[in-house]
Amino acid sequence: MPPPPPPVTGTGVPPPPLAPTRGVYAPLRPQDLLQGTQPRKSRQVYVLLGVFLGIFGVHNFYAGYIQRAVSQLCLTLLTCFYGGILSWIWAIVEICVINKDSEGMEFT
Repeated sequence: MPPPPPPVTGTGVPPPPLAPTRGVYAPLRPQDLLQGTQPRKSRQVYVLLGVFLGIFGVHNFYAGYIQRAVSQLCLTLLTCFYGGILSWIWAIVEICVINKDSEGMEFT
């Protein structure tokens, strides 16, 4: 078996920068410290809010999806509650599909 070739040194070109990683020795960021301290939201509360108050988007306010909630609220109010049935169907579909809040945490 031949010996390995000698390492190439002195090319005059600096090595490329390393990609940022979250390794063992990486410094902690403030959001890393707060990630586990916020209480997780309940799936049962989300479903109940969606069924009973889904036309107003209350379940999305609860889960932190503010733009969706405002859209449902506006759809209901600006159509004088005629768009409420569409908003309620939208809410039923969401409570069947969505399993995480806006921060990516699973419902309990």
